[in-house]
Amino acid sequence: MVKIRPASGGGSVVEVQPERLRRWVENFAARNGGIAAHHAEGNAWTIESNDGTSAGVQWALADGLPAGWLLDDDPLTAAEHLSAYALEPRRLAVLLARKGAYSVGVLEDGRIQTSKTDTAYVQGKTKAGGQSQQRFARRREGQAHAAEKRARDATFAVLGNAHFDALVTGGVVEGILEDPRLAKLHPSAHFGDIAEPKQSLLTETAYRAIGFRVRVVPGAADLH
Repeated sequence: MVKIRPASGGGSVVEVQPERLRRWVENFAARNGGIAAHHAEGNAWTIESNDGTSAGVQWALADGLPAGWLLDDDPLTAAEHLSAYALEPRRLAVLLARKGAYSVGVLEDGRIQTSKTDTAYVQGKTKAGGQSQQRFARRREGQAHAAEKRARDATFAVLGNAHFDALVTGGVVEGILEDPRLAKLHPSAHFGDIAEPKQSLLTETAYRAIGFRVRVVPGAADLH
């Protein structure tokens, strides 16, 4: 399923699966009167259509797009090059956390090599007042601290001495990565909109990470 969301500053961001990039570029050209030009700049491949709409294609892993050999006179051939590059075998670390649950693992070419997953109960907020509210708040805080400690320990156990090409994160992982033992971990890609962390979500997130994020900005004619 294609994921589309509004982009900060205007336009929209579309997540395109790696195998579908050529088809997406074909459809972009058909919708916008053909492709006028395309060029690589920094970590983005920009496609400009004849009606003024532009598409900025980004790939977060392995230092971004290989601009040195990416472009071809034919943008569809360039898209094929990018798809092949994205689908090359890689070893990815994935860390997911949300509401007391976590899943962390190392995947090679999309297959889980090692992982740890756990779900801890963290009490929700209560409407009770006075001492009851304070007691519930202390209990909730203690549960959250304990869950984060387990997540930190599991992340260190799985990733502390592991070798991988890139780290992909999802959900609320800031507290986990604050652990001094994990100081060397720096995410290449992050997804905030994840479901409850499970082992199966490691595979889904790794696949999502090798896809492309395309920012589409409508031409002036489309803004009126």
